[in-house]
Amino acid sequence: MIPIVVFVICVAVTFLSYWLMTRKATAERNRLEERLTGMLVQTSDTQDLELQVLRKELLSEIPHLNQWMLQLRAATQLRRMIEQADMKITVVRLFMYSLLFGMLGGIGVSWFTQSFVLLILVGLAAAALPLVQVWRKRKKRLNTFLALLPDTLELMSRGLSAGHAFTEALHMVSSEMPEPIAGEFGKAYEEQNLGLSYKLALKNLASRIPLLDMRLCVTAILIQRETGGNLAEILEKVGHTIRERFRIMEDLKTLTTSSRMSAWMLCALPLGLAVMVHFMNPEYLNPLWSDPRGHKLVYAAAGMQLTGMLIIRKIMRIRI
Repeated sequence: MIPIVVFVICVAVTFLSYWLMTRKATAERNRLEERLTGMLVQTSDTQDLELQVLRKELLSEIPHLNQWMLQLRAATQLRRMIEQADMKITVVRLFMYSLLFGMLGGIGVSWFTQSFVLLILVGLAAAALPLVQVWRKRKKRLNTFLALLPDTLELMSRGLSAGHAFTEALHMVSSEMPEPIAGEFGKAYEEQNLGLSYKLALKNLASRIPLLDMRLCVTAILIQRETGGNLAEILEKVGHTIRERFRIMEDLKTLTTSSRMSAWMLCALPLGLAVMVHFMNPEYLNPLWSDPRGHKLVYAAAGMQLTGMLIIRKIMRIRI
């Protein structure tokens, strides 16, 4: 009981110290965001535009730590991943959450076993949970963006056919389409309004949304700007191509349903069998937990199970 109390006290002191060091920077950042947002509202008709001026360069609320982390490639990539997930946290806070989850997972396992290897494995798995959450939110947001992209291209195509300029087509998307596509196109619209070229604004849009379909759209628009042609027709064809890709992907999911179910059953069979044996005859599996040789067998089985799941996932993942 005493180690748990000591751990809780250490965690509380750590977070309190971090909050005291960062509260001034956080307050100044919030005040600046409110002032800049108010200025944009007075000078633009774009609705629900989320300002990201400070967050793009902020990895930590601690200035010296922020300057050091800006030089790390991994920290910059993680910051971009957080931005794509549309989460308002910094890289340092994400690391602190991972550290906290890892320590809690390790302490929880230490109540049941004294195996150092198992403690490390569970601690690493728990520490990865915040990163997995960021990845899941990023994937969900990108999938939503991709699902809305064909309708967005059709809206831009109709706007261009009606005689609107390309900037007005971007404005139409930012004001009429739902999130997240409205916010991303709204940023591109504001960037070119603030003086950036169309090429740079569109490249920034493609870098914020790392999707093949988005790069295809941006490439088609940039080529048309340089060589000429009917942009409305080009956008309509690109939207049709994306819809056809969706149709083919849905057909593949339908045709491979039985194979994917078989793969899930193969992956779950060893674990399910172990659980059934444990409830039917609890003493049968005791040597795996009490004997050091049993620990080695458990590690080897877990490694082979993970390898098999990755191989099955690789086989079932079909790219179009």
